[in-house]
Amino acid sequence: MDRYQCRCQYIYDPAVGDPTQGIPPGTPFSEVPDTWVCPQCGLAKSYFVKEVGKPTSDQGHPTIKVKVKCFSTLVKEQMCDYKGSTEHELLEGSTIHDLIEKLSLPLDAVKIIFLNSKEVGFDAVLHDGDQIAFSPVTGAM
Repeated sequence: MDRYQCRCQYIYDPAVGDPTQGIPPGTPFSEVPDTWVCPQCGLAKSYFVKEVGKPTSDQGHPTIKVKVKCFSTLVKEQMCDYKGSTEHELLEGSTIHDLIEKLSLPLDAVKIIFLNSKEVGFDAVLHDGDQIAFSPVTGAM
């Protein structure tokens, strides 16, 4: 039976199942309910890909590059600042949530997200060349 890998590198192994969510050993990935989520990062089953090794562009997992700005308390030197956009590489199909995790920003601190100058949510899918800005609660919010 094939193993499936999440973006966070967690691997669903049918021989083991997922006892934390009531999936018994021997359950093929195709029989895992669509409501199941990655026990490591919480991403939906739909984000898993058939395991082919660590996801890299060399192994057929295309990557994208996005530019990110952070404001106020979210600024992290060399990772996300407000002076100029910091470029980051992600797997194709990554979401705002994935980017926030990569930057190690506290999820609950991000209150406003702009993707190419439009306000979006955590589940917005990113594309090559996108520009993202993160802001915490500010002023009278």
